[in-house]
Amino acid sequence: MKREEKRVKKLVPYGLWDFTGLQTWLNEQAQAGYALVKWPGWSFIGIAYFKKAPSAVHARYRLDPMQERLGVVELKKREEGYQALGWNYVGQINQLYAIYRCDDPEAPELYNDADSLCWAMKKQVRWAWISLPILLVWAAVLFWDEWPQLLNGPMEFVMRLILHSDVLIPIYATMLTLVLNVIIQGWRTSRGIRRVQASFRRGEWPPAGSRRYPELCHNLISLFSLAAFVLFAIFLILSGAQRTQYLSGPEEWDFPHVTLQEVLPAGAALREYGPAELLRNDTFDHSLLAPQQYDVAQGGMVRVNDGPKQDTRLYQESVQPLSPSLAQAVYRGRVAARHNALEQFRKICNADASTSNPDGLNVADFTQEEALSVPGLNGLTRFTYRNPDQTAANTVYIGWADNRVFVLNCSGAVDSKAALELLVQRLAQD
Repeated sequence: MKREEKRVKKLVPYGLWDFTGLQTWLNEQAQAGYALVKWPGWSFIGIAYFKKAPSAVHARYRLDPMQERLGVVELKKREEGYQALGWNYVGQINQLYAIYRCDDPEAPELYNDADSLCWAMKKQVRWAWISLPILLVWAAVLFWDEWPQLLNGPMEFVMRLILHSDVLIPIYATMLTLVLNVIIQGWRTSRGIRRVQASFRRGEWPPAGSRRYPELCHNLISLFSLAAFVLFAIFLILSGAQRTQYLSGPEEWDFPHVTLQEVLPAGAALREYGPAELLRNDTFDHSLLAPQQYDVAQGGMVRVNDGPKQDTRLYQESVQPLSPSLAQAVYRGRVAARHNALEQFRKICNADASTSNPDGLNVADFTQEEALSVPGLNGLTRFTYRNPDQTAANTVYIGWADNRVFVLNCSGAVDSKAALELLVQRLAQD
């Protein structure tokens, strides 16, 4: 059995749109004694396959602009006609050009003038105009879930990036790198095709571009981006850096806080809830940009002066980013998130006036948002809301002091003003 000749891999130095550069390079390889064996299709990474063949020095290579991008009918018809003239089909460069080889020095050229090539590239240029919008639509669909956040709640999006920076920033950086790489490559190809046809239209042969190995660089950027992200993901999994830490109680709350017992009225009797009754656990999380993130809760049934029992709850969040500017971004994000939640609450109340608002009162009577000025705090916003059939309102304070952000959510018998004053004192002492 005849041994198959070893293939020689060669890096393609020109962009796939570069009609002159690619054709010149193929002929240079022929003069050096290398015959083209295969031009990879979908698996093309910037490498073409040749074999050593002494007869290749007599060969000529020519590129033929493809008239059909999604079919082979026109390609087969042309192949039969060209073969009769001494030109043999070798392969195709994506959906741009078909490659033909001729070993007969007397065989006529595929195209005799620039005008014919200009006409042959009409569909190429048409596709070049269409491809860029398609790429932009593809990029928009890829980030489909992020657009509503960026358009409707940009501060919430920034807050999420800070709180989950170890995961989200690498993910978005990798996605943006890949998407921009594809779009830039598509833009260069589209622009290059138009430039080639413009040269033919002027009756000129387009000059070859620079030998910068663009296809290889394009694929290496994508490969390195994906490899870096995979290695980072493996590191996060093995190190356990993203595992949430569950806390056993206030003794592990290592941040300025208040306790439920401190902010109840004098003489109040409390039966405190356990974690199962609260339907949540105290947690500690962290990220590169916000290394301290606490989310804790207390609650119970409270009776004051032999009055009726009240379901009473105190939820607290504390975030300490690396800098005051990051803390400000988290504060604005928390306020925006609460504001949007309040708007949803208003919509629900207005959706069914007969049940949610039986007395025909304005829902604004039950929902309020107010920016406050308190010494010791850089920013403070108070939200109050209740259902129309409730007498006690829920009060939520979202505050920012230097590089710390807090959320204080009070309901039931909790004295919200006293809770805020006590927390501000402890923030000043921290």
